[in-house]
Amino acid sequence: MESHEPVRWLAESAAPLISKFGDRLTLVRDRNCVHWAFEGHAAIVEFQPGGELRATFVAAPVIDEVSSQPVSTVYRSRSDRYPLTRDGSVRMIDDMVAFFSGTREPRFDFVSAF
Repeated sequence: MESHEPVRWLAESAAPLISKFGDRLTLVRDRNCVHWAFEGHAAIVEFQPGGELRATFVAAPVIDEVSSQPVSTVYRSRSDRYPLTRDGSVRMIDDMVAFFSGTREPRFDFVSAF
C-alpha cells in the first residue's frame, strides 16, 4: 500500500510560502521537476535518485552592463539537497521564502550566470 504521508507534509510545509506570496506565486510541474516562481525569480526543485530534492534558485533577469543583454544569476543553498522528509521540506520552503524575499549571499552560494 502506497503512503500519502509525504504529500501531506509537503503541502503543510508549503503553507508559509503560499501565505507570504499568495496569488503572485506560480507552480509548474514537469516530470521530476517542480518550478516555483515569484516576480521573475525561480526555484527549480528536482527529485533525485535516493529520495532527495535538489533546489536551484534563479534570480530575475537584469541587464548586464557589459553586454547589454539580460542575465540571470543562479544560486544554491549551502546545503542544496534536501531529504524527502518533513524537516527537509520545511528547510527547503524556508530557503524559498528567503530567496523570493531578496536574500542572497551569505545564505546562498553563487553558481553561475546565464
